[in-house]
Amino acid sequence: MINAIPPHRVSRKLIRLAATSIAAGVSLFAASSAFAEDDTPLSAVGVERGLELYDYDAADRCILGYHQVRLTVNNVYREGILKLELFGENDFMKSSGKLRRIRVPADDGPMKVCIHVPGPGEYAVVGYHDIDGDRRLDKKWNFKPKEPFGLSNNPVIESLRLPRWEETRFTVPHDGVEIEINLVDPD
Repeated sequence: MINAIPPHRVSRKLIRLAATSIAAGVSLFAASSAFAEDDTPLSAVGVERGLELYDYDAADRCILGYHQVRLTVNNVYREGILKLELFGENDFMKSSGKLRRIRVPADDGPMKVCIHVPGPGEYAVVGYHDIDGDRRLDKKWNFKPKEPFGLSNNPVIESLRLPRWEETRFTVPHDGVEIEINLVDPD
């Protein structure tokens, strides 16, 4: 009889290795009991899809009339993770300015994802399709994204620079707003 790995001993590297092995048709362990190094259990959908996803990564429930951003994200396919981040004007595009981060399994076709906002105001959303599911945006030698990415208002950014607040901001009224983000394949 083979002894199972205790959940508190399962590392993130082992989870990634298992997910890769499962995708290749080789099973290393029963993913249903997978935990991260810090004993945070993977979400049910994370275990099901072989992705490092946690309950705190989940999108908010879509509620019409509630102050939230109801996003439709286009150009996504069923591989890896869709990551979306909500920002206010202060510290836009910096870790300190991030108001909310969502990570959900990527699916084919347009994806509907909702993010509650603190209240009515101006916000921006930045997102990318983490195709390999490593929870990081892969970049080229010149720091441009290798994976599909998108911004609220879908600005075209042709030069080697970060997006500006003015290009991506939108207003969320009391009853919320619906926006669309078109992910751009960087190749």
